[in-house]
Amino acid sequence: MTPFTKKREQWINARCVNVFDGKKYCLADAQTSKLNRAIPQTFGYVLRLYPSHLESKSLAPDGTRCTAKTRGLLQRTSVIAGTIHYVGKETDRRWDEGEDLSLLTFTPNEFQPTGKMVVADEELLSEMAKHSLRELVRRTGLSHHTLAAIKAGKAIRQKTLAILGRTLRASNIGG
Repeated sequence: MTPFTKKREQWINARCVNVFDGKKYCLADAQTSKLNRAIPQTFGYVLRLYPSHLESKSLAPDGTRCTAKTRGLLQRTSVIAGTIHYVGKETDRRWDEGEDLSLLTFTPNEFQPTGKMVVADEELLSEMAKHSLRELVRRTGLSHHTLAAIKAGKAIRQKTLAILGRTLRASNIGG
């Protein structure tokens, strides 16, 4: 980052600060061997690099990664999901107002499931099978999505499974 000025003669050798590590650099139009200069990316610079820009979201016609020389109809890249991360809002309302440098280092809130995740045992599943989904929703207070996930063998919070087990035993649904 460097202060904005319309006076072009002040651009070269302007003092810049890297907002990620706090190091200071001088603005220049060419890099030195010490790598101690910040080179501005003007629109013209980005436009000149565009023809050699790699397309990371697509594959070449033969299924390999795209390069600067790739030509032809691109293929879709397969995406395989890894670990699911629950994140909060992806934007910050302060972005609308601008000029807040802390927004450059914005990272969204990441939420982890609370409690131990478990799968229902065969005994509980057989007890659930004796009753309609509507009856279980009404008696347990759990959503039909949660009960369907339990029946499908998906991992859910241990606390939620305990609610179902307690309700099946205590309210005499099972007998």
